[in-house]
Amino acid sequence: MNTFQDVQAAVHDIAARLNVTPELARAALINPLLALEELGFDLDLAGRLELEDRARFSKKQIAERQSLRKKIFAAAKREFDPGQEHDLAEVLFDELKLDEGISKRPDLSPLLVPVRVVHSSAPKKKIARVKASKVAGQFPVKAKGKSVAKRDPSLIGTVKISDPLEVLGSAHKIISPLLAYRQLDATAPRFAPASLYHAVRSGKRRLANITPRAVVTGTA
Repeated sequence: MNTFQDVQAAVHDIAARLNVTPELARAALINPLLALEELGFDLDLAGRLELEDRARFSKKQIAERQSLRKKIFAAAKREFDPGQEHDLAEVLFDELKLDEGISKRPDLSPLLVPVRVVHSSAPKKKIARVKASKVAGQFPVKAKGKSVAKRDPSLIGTVKISDPLEVLGSAHKIISPLLAYRQLDATAPRFAPASLYHAVRSGKRRLANITPRAVVTGTA
């Protein structure tokens, strides 16, 4: 088993091998875990979770995920990957027996953010071109570098996704942090499944307008 630190120590070699194998580099963009496996790295649980955290989430979200995982692990009395359906079923149903008393086990698949489709019958309007300097002039200097959402929170809304696990209610203390973890997990695109990874790797599927090149400027 390899740790995340092993990957960091070999980052220059990994970059060099990706640079001479464009097909592998492209596939690594959609699932770096499978790419590392192909390069001979068998990451342990902590390494896989850390790599996924860094690849998918912001620093704030990573801290939140780590905090929730600690609560989940404490409730389960062991560590596992809450994002993997098989691992989750093993903990909830085989070990904690939370399916007792319910007619059907809930779906443990990762949550998907619903796609909002907006239909409009209004005629298309011509978009006027405005100089960037005029737009920038509408904001005070002190607002530079700050998120637009901080100026107007209404611009961003929180989407609550229905989770099948809610049927378990307060059956166990693991449920509350697990529900929060799954909601957070749904806010960022997940790694591509193995079938898509191998299709890109073999050239059967292409990533449009992407010419990947691994560049190393220092250790992470």
